[in-house]
Amino acid sequence: MKKSILLMVAMTTFSASSAFAGGSLFGESSSSDDGAGAMYGGASIGQVSDGTCNSVVDQGGALLGDINCPTPSAWKVFGGYKVAPNLAVEGAYVDLGESASDGTIPVIPGLNTVANATNLTSTATGVNVSGVASVAATDQINFFGKAGMMMWDKEASVTVKNVGPSAATVTQKTATDGVDLSLGAGAEYKINDNWGVRGEVEHFDGLNANLYSAGATFTTF
Repeated sequence: MKKSILLMVAMTTFSASSAFAGGSLFGESSSSDDGAGAMYGGASIGQVSDGTCNSVVDQGGALLGDINCPTPSAWKVFGGYKVAPNLAVEGAYVDLGESASDGTIPVIPGLNTVANATNLTSTATGVNVSGVASVAATDQINFFGKAGMMMWDKEASVTVKNVGPSAATVTQKTATDGVDLSLGAGAEYKINDNWGVRGEVEHFDGLNANLYSAGATFTTF
């Protein structure tokens, strides 16, 4: 899976560099008056909300004690090609960070005499390819929506201590991957012909996670 992600990133980077024509995703292009043919790139940082963790905690209730769902830091790098004045194709490598949570499970009579200490960790990365549609609000501000597919890879580990009368420690590790729907929306502010800033929210269906991020875009003519 990791080799496939690296291959996709390399192919996207090579295609972008060989076809680079200037302009920005929402701005004017040096190659045409309507901006078609423009290339752009950038990076963003943000935080992740894990819908799966929240669902498990809600369903488990008191059985899960004081376990909380973390909001790990995340980052991504992206690049795109504008195929029409209001339409672009965008690729991104996304690192959803490491999620780690500690807690206790209440004592279960007959099974243990002390509370079980728990530790949950997970990491997730992926390559996302989307179609992006935009609409101008002003000369500098544009709103956009995106839809595409995310090829993702996730590793998780659960450790529970003080299990049973012998107070044993149990660790379980899992690795999963897939290709699933991604959706997003946001806004970009154009500072000048080269620089812009954007904020967006994205949902990755296969990971049941939301990414809230802000970042910068850069264009070279």
